[in-house]
Amino acid sequence: MPENVRFLTVDQALMDYVKLIKYIKSDDYMQGKYKDSPVIATGGSYGGMLAAWFRMKYPHIVQVAYASSAPILYFPGSVSPYAFN
Repeated sequence: MPENVRFLTVDQALMDYVKLIKYIKSDDYMQGKYKDSPVIATGGSYGGMLAAWFRMKYPHIVQVAYASSAPILYFPGSVSPYAFN
């Protein structure tokens, strides 16, 4: 639905992951079996950007991030659009 497009942001995606991880690590999920488990974020391309941003924004939630093929520094105005070529 068009009115839900406002939820399609990086911040919203990261917060969805925070909520999910907090639930999985809670006592309510499998009697707290995963309470002390470390969290590793991984991804490639856009998913890699999410992994990196996740670690940067929520270091208390995710202990390690592995970003493969993530265009970390490739933002409009910061890199020539022909740099890849």
